[in-house]
Amino acid sequence: MSFSTSDRFLIPMTEGSAVDRGWTAATDFKPVAITWHWSGTGTLAECSRLLGGREPLRKGFASAHYGVGRSYREGIDRYVAIDNRSWHAGKNQTVRWDGGLCRDISDKGHRTSIGIETINLGYAQPGLPAEPGWSRADSPHGRWQMRIQPWTEEQIQMMIALGREIVSRWPHIEPRDHHGHHDLCPGYKVDPVGFPFARVLRGIYDDPGIPDVWTPYWTARQRRTALCKLGFDLGDGGLWDAACDRALRSLQASEGLVVNGNWSTFVGWKIHRVVG
Repeated sequence: MSFSTSDRFLIPMTEGSAVDRGWTAATDFKPVAITWHWSGTGTLAECSRLLGGREPLRKGFASAHYGVGRSYREGIDRYVAIDNRSWHAGKNQTVRWDGGLCRDISDKGHRTSIGIETINLGYAQPGLPAEPGWSRADSPHGRWQMRIQPWTEEQIQMMIALGREIVSRWPHIEPRDHHGHHDLCPGYKVDPVGFPFARVLRGIYDDPGIPDVWTPYWTARQRRTALCKLGFDLGDGGLWDAACDRALRSLQASEGLVVNGNWSTFVGWKIHRVVG
C-alpha cells in the first residue's frame, strides 16, 4: 500500500473559513467521535475544490478534516488538522454523537467529531444510473430503495490507515464512536448509507470481533426481520410500512434513543445487544 496524505488543500485559520481552532470544554478539549460522509463527487479533486484550500466553493459554509480518494493515486487530502475543528455537520442536526438528543450547539458535529469525506457519488438517481456491482440499501426512514456506489478496495485500505492515525492521536475514540452523517441529521442527510463500517472498523482497531451492526439491516426486509425477533408482529412483507415505523419508534423510545423513525447506527447497536 503506497499513498500520500497531502496538505495542499489545508484551510487557513482565518475569519470567514469553515474551521475553528481547538476543541471545546464541552468535550474536555478533544473530539469524541468520527463522522463519516460521502462527498457526492466522482473525484478527490472535485471534493477538494468544494471544501479545501484558501478559496473553496463552500467557503464559510462547510468543510471536513479529510477527503479520502478512490485510489492510492488520488490519496488523501487533509483540510483541517485533527487538533482543530471542521464544519462538517451541524445544519439540521437533531441527534448527537452518542444517539442522544442534540440539545444545543455544544452537541453539534462540528464541535464534537472529526469529519471524513469519502469520495463516492452516492446513490443512483435521474442522470446517475446504477452501474453493475452497485449495492442495494434502503434509506434510513425505509421508504426509498437505493442503489449505492461501492467504496473501492484501495479506498477502504486508506480509510483504515487514516482511522489508525486518528485513534493513535485520540485513543479514547472507540468503535462505537463512529457514525454516519445520516445518523446525526436524520431526514436531512442519507450519507453514507451502505458504508462498509464493519470492514473499516475491524481494520482500524485490528479486531475481527467487532460486530457488523450495519450490513444486516441495509434493507427494509432485513429491518422487519430484526424487529420481529424482538417480538413485534410485522409479518413477512418486504416493504417498510406504518407498522414498521411504529415498531421502530417504540424500540427507540424503550432504548432511550431519539424517537424519529430512522434506522441508524445507534439502532443497530441496540438491536445487536438484544438479538445478536
